[in-house]
Amino acid sequence: MKNKLINLFFVLLLSITACSHVTDTIYVVPFEKAVNKPCFGELISLDVVEDYSFLKNIPDIECDISAINSFKMNRYVKEDSIPNQMYLFIGVNESKKEKYVVVDANKNHDFSDDLLYTFSLPDIPLTREEKLERAVGLQITPDPNKNDSVSIGVDPFNYFSYKYTSTQDKRLEVIIVFNEYMHAQTQIDDIPVEIYGYFPSNLFKRELDEKSHFTIYYNDKANKPIYNKFESSNDTIKINDKIYQLSRIKHPNIYLKEINVLVDSSSIESFLPLVNARDINDNNFISINGLINDKYVFIDFWGSWCGPCVQSIPELKIFYEKIKDRTDVLMLGVALESDKKDVEKLKEIIDNRKIEWINLWLNGKEDNNTTSIIKKLNIVAFPTYLIIDNNGKIIYKESSIGKTQEAIDFFIDLINR
Repeated sequence: MKNKLINLFFVLLLSITACSHVTDTIYVVPFEKAVNKPCFGELISLDVVEDYSFLKNIPDIECDISAINSFKMNRYVKEDSIPNQMYLFIGVNESKKEKYVVVDANKNHDFSDDLLYTFSLPDIPLTREEKLERAVGLQITPDPNKNDSVSIGVDPFNYFSYKYTSTQDKRLEVIIVFNEYMHAQTQIDDIPVEIYGYFPSNLFKRELDEKSHFTIYYNDKANKPIYNKFESSNDTIKINDKIYQLSRIKHPNIYLKEINVLVDSSSIESFLPLVNARDINDNNFISINGLINDKYVFIDFWGSWCGPCVQSIPELKIFYEKIKDRTDVLMLGVALESDKKDVEKLKEIIDNRKIEWINLWLNGKEDNNTTSIIKKLNIVAFPTYLIIDNNGKIIYKESSIGKTQEAIDFFIDLINR
């Protein structure tokens, strides 16, 4: 009998051990560095340099007009400083119909050891294909103390017709492009995918990190090409019928965690799926599921542009005063806005109206984020009021200007039962 009990104990122990090794499905996607054509990549803005007395051997070329420009190696550094700048000479000779560009590629503040690029000025406007043929790629050195080079493109004729913001003469227009990126080809759930990863605007550090963004390409079940964009802040992507979360970035790899199969979770009696929205201050994604934490939840879907939504604020403020001290209750506003400028208007309304409950926002164009609460819960009218019980189940959902008080009464009755 004793031996049987010992054997049973070991069987149970093995079962527990086996269960402890059950893990989420995570795909590790390795990337390799790649270089695009000189016109394609991230536009690097140029500034006219007024004082360039520290630069040596500025090209002595007969020009009708010329200028020294600079661009930042790291655009996240607000202060202008010589170590953060790369300099270039631009000149035009009208009689010869030539444009000249010299980039201080080794960053030694001396143009004598750099290549001179000469571009013939056309008599008639160039086609995009002709502009592409004239663009050139070159290697620059962001940090002279390191044996490391970066690929950029010089586009002398503005392939994409960017709205040039420089104050200098239009004849001196040159587009500088950071054309390095990361590329991966792999399979996710047996589906071939291609992913492009783009660096933040920092030429000193060219590694995938939390500021990187990505684009994924694959064919759907009907063999139709699909592409989606996603960011690194725990964003999600949809590949056919499944959702994957970008759970980790460690250069040169990213980690995609399979979350679930896509289902309709927008109706009453459904449980709240994994959803998020953006912080109105730092723009990062916030998990709404993490905020709920077994609470009764009242969500007001609104927008700064929505007159009826703004009109309902006084009623909602009276309602909030009645519930704000309860630890088992959460009131949440989620605004749909067009862009970051509208978010500033949203902040003004929140401040001026002295709105105290948590407010988040989402961009209506963010159809790539499959865990957007607005998209996932199919919110198509504003205001919409959503009520979730303390088990995470959606028990009320109404879209109408006349439903504000009804939603409030429903919620108060729910929490006072």
